[in-house]
Amino acid sequence: MEGGDSMIDLCSYAVSVGEKSGADEIEAVWVKDVSMRIEAELGEISKAAMTRNEGVRIQVIKDKAVSSVFTYQMDKGSLKKAVEKALAAAAASKKDEHWDSLPYPGKYPHVKVWDSAMADASSEDLMEPVAEMLRLVPDDISVFLALNEVYLREKACVNSNGIEHEDRGTLDVVGMAAVGRLEDGVTPAFEKVFFMREYTPDPQKIAEPIIDEINLFKRRETASSGRSQVIISPQALEALLHFTLFTSVSGENVIRGKSLLAGKEGEKVASSQFTLHDNGIIPQGTASREMDDEGVPRQDTCLIEEGILHGFIWNNYWAKRTGVSSTGNAYYDDQTDELSIRETTMVVTPGDYTKEELLNVKDGYYVLSFQGAHGSNPESGDFSVVCTPAYRIRNGEIAGGVVGMMLSDNVFSLLQKIDAVGCDVKVGELSILPCIRFTDVNVVTK
Repeated sequence: MEGGDSMIDLCSYAVSVGEKSGADEIEAVWVKDVSMRIEAELGEISKAAMTRNEGVRIQVIKDKAVSSVFTYQMDKGSLKKAVEKALAAAAASKKDEHWDSLPYPGKYPHVKVWDSAMADASSEDLMEPVAEMLRLVPDDISVFLALNEVYLREKACVNSNGIEHEDRGTLDVVGMAAVGRLEDGVTPAFEKVFFMREYTPDPQKIAEPIIDEINLFKRRETASSGRSQVIISPQALEALLHFTLFTSVSGENVIRGKSLLAGKEGEKVASSQFTLHDNGIIPQGTASREMDDEGVPRQDTCLIEEGILHGFIWNNYWAKRTGVSSTGNAYYDDQTDELSIRETTMVVTPGDYTKEELLNVKDGYYVLSFQGAHGSNPESGDFSVVCTPAYRIRNGEIAGGVVGMMLSDNVFSLLQKIDAVGCDVKVGELSILPCIRFTDVNVVTK
């Protein structure tokens, strides 16, 4: 940055250049991302790395033609050239007859997601929790990955319609993945990852559950094909819903005819035990901020309430095409240079069941993780996933680990078959979810 210029100042300068140069509308978004990562592989610290990315994305609209450029050069001369480049690209681009306007200012929530202790953490600070996780693991368990990574993000947005706002946030990701040694090989991989907005890593809360789960798995059981009760962990549920339900509540997919939920507002689409919000302002959520990637205030959006579909998530462009308001879900993908719609933190309201009460079934399964969820059909909701690790439940107790088990079903059918919802929740990368027990799920075994 040039001497004395803040990130807001530089964005305002780019916008003023665009307005004077003939842009109908212009937006400048400044982003700085810093991450520091400590990693251990095969039981030893193997990596200490810091990355930093900083730049300005400029979007210009001229005669309903939209173009954008990204520059890593932060001086005013480079910003002026970037604006001119964006204007030239707009002049050569095809008009978007659906274009309405860039967003206008809104009331921003106060979301406390910046932790000074995390921002000031050194590589030595990050290394100690990783080393402690390794020390806690016994010799019959092999740690193939342990990590502690801190992310810092600062952002400012200014546009020609009056938006001028900045926010910042911190995030710590700490976790471990390990396998247990067996006489005939190893167990599946067990992992625990914690996502925290304040720097409070607890190696014991990561290592001890993994040790317990591996020891439970060593009491081997077999799985049986057929319809069964299945408890799905928050981690596995997030993976499944991310590639099915979460894409179905995108307003863009609704308008494009790629969602089975289109036109079903007010209808029952899930069990009455199921309530889902996209909450972009919950303090624990990894994506919680004051604004989205085009300066629209984040919010808490009700999607499904006690099984009834209430609505969808939107960015500014698709909301205006539909005559509704943006829900603050604009997401900029720097790899494709496109603005799209993305969930913030999907929150399922917890129920009343303890883990012991969820396990109170005569015969069923408890699934910790899925493989292959990315292959689910986002439009139909059909999925076929490998359950690993997974356990067999007999008479209310975990009897032992199973291998070669799959679930093959449909997510929209599955949501109608909720039997019980757990009272404890887990913060994931995309969600805050409880364990959920489903009934009459199609189990397939080798």
